[in-house]
Amino acid sequence: MKKIIHYPFLFLTSIAGLLFFMAFPRLFNFRPSESEHLGMQLSGFIKAIEATAVQFFKPESWGVLESWYQETVIDRYTYSLELIFFSLLFTIFIGSVIAYLFMNLPYKQRIRVKNVLNFFEGIPDLLVIFMMQLFLFMLYREFNIRLVTMYGLAGKEPIIFPMIINSLLPSLFFAQYLIKVMEEEFEKHYILLGQAKGLSKLQLLFSHLTRNIVPVVSIHFKTIIFMVLTTLVLVEHMFVLDGYIKELNKLLQIQNSSPVHIFFYVGVFMLPVILVERFVSLIGKKFGSVRGMDI
Repeated sequence: MKKIIHYPFLFLTSIAGLLFFMAFPRLFNFRPSESEHLGMQLSGFIKAIEATAVQFFKPESWGVLESWYQETVIDRYTYSLELIFFSLLFTIFIGSVIAYLFMNLPYKQRIRVKNVLNFFEGIPDLLVIFMMQLFLFMLYREFNIRLVTMYGLAGKEPIIFPMIINSLLPSLFFAQYLIKVMEEEFEKHYILLGQAKGLSKLQLLFSHLTRNIVPVVSIHFKTIIFMVLTTLVLVEHMFVLDGYIKELNKLLQIQNSSPVHIFFYVGVFMLPVILVERFVSLIGKKFGSVRGMDI
């Protein structure tokens, strides 16, 4: 019963959010006598919401497949999805490697690693991307070394470098969260029991602790997914990539663009991401049902 109510409610709130997003600019207007100040016009905002909602019921607004099902749009769509999924895999791999290496370090070195992770946590994504660009430019200009293909040129879109940049900060954030969960888990009684029975630290980490932290990590992984998505917008723009974000931006810039088209374009893009998030949640529930330790 709960799921029957949940999904229609989620659909309706998504449409309401889209209507609010499209009508929001009409909430503000420049006053003719004081052009340097913004005024608020609630009546215009409400009328814009009504006019946008009416378009959902116009038959001509539903011819969205003809504009979406084109070779260029499909290519951009698949390219952006490849970047997202490869970035998520890279994030999981790098974050896990950092966390497991951290757990095997001496106490003093752990403090230094934590300080480094805390430092990178406060750095904006845009600054990291900009510094990486400058570093690669310097290598190419001074030493004629081109490590990776940075920009999309002649119809060939790079994968490796955008994937690395797109998952750099999410992987550090994921590692930081894994470290916190692992340290809390290492204080529990079953770890102390395993140590008393002579199990090595590696056995405890990989055989028992990993299985028990999967349910907690799977809940938090939704944050990592949306971090990758937000970084993708910056990466595609700054590296001139011909991805799906470019297609969405072009659609939003069209005057009187149909809300049905926008809803469909965004929905098709988010559907695989939502399915991945649900898949990770199911894995967490599966591990949670067998949580425990048989030593």
